[in-house]
Amino acid sequence: MNREGERGQTLPLWTLSIAATLTLLFFMTNYTNTVRWQIRAQSAADSAAAAGISTDANMYNEKTTLQFAAAVEETRMRYLLQSMVNVVNDPSHCGSSSACDADYVKLLAAYNAAQAKYSQVVSSMTAAQAYAGGGLVNGADKAVALSSTSCAVFDCAFTYTTKIKGASESVDVIACKKIPLLSPTLLGNAAGATFSAIGHSLAVLSPINETFVPGNVNPSTGVAYQPDESPAGAGVSSEYGVSFKSLSVNMTWYVAGSVRPAAAVAGYGCS
Repeated sequence: MNREGERGQTLPLWTLSIAATLTLLFFMTNYTNTVRWQIRAQSAADSAAAAGISTDANMYNEKTTLQFAAAVEETRMRYLLQSMVNVVNDPSHCGSSSACDADYVKLLAAYNAAQAKYSQVVSSMTAAQAYAGGGLVNGADKAVALSSTSCAVFDCAFTYTTKIKGASESVDVIACKKIPLLSPTLLGNAAGATFSAIGHSLAVLSPINETFVPGNVNPSTGVAYQPDESPAGAGVSSEYGVSFKSLSVNMTWYVAGSVRPAAAVAGYGCS
């Protein structure tokens, strides 16, 4: 048998295999690049929409915090009023007339201080109401606009198109960028051909309800979140104290939530 005539017979198979492998590698690289940019576009849109809705979420949360502070001060004032009534109507807990007078002065000073704090909280709540009355009035558009300028936080590679929907309190953002294809001529496209990486996100206010008892023990510290108080001094009757164990506050917190957006319509920017 002539072995010389058999040499090189596998070369065409190797050539075809290498060509097929390179072709597959090319398409995989192109596909991976497309997916990578699509994921990046969606992340950019999600971040921008969340930033927009968070302006109102922050304001609502501040209002909730003020409502909690008002409830604490109101409870403190109620206990202090009752304590002063107890000093007047049942002086036996004081021990002596002079001790009762001293306790009453301390309780009155504590009440006046609580009343001043309560007035400050109410004033802050009144001011906050103008920014938490609904309709996305806290500059959601300005927050989203930072996506194109604050490159250390957001992805400035994209063009952002934003729709602020005050009635439904939602922020609709489309992030778009035209990405050059890898070797477009191999894909049958003209030189310089691109594809559009598009991310679309719709952010809304998402409420989280909580019932909080300030007098409960904080498991991290072992002490109450809002410890009992003795404005008249240590060692006096509990009739003159302030306790928050019976106070239960229903609070609503807000975070940026996402819902499925409607299909994107023509007119959004892309560069």
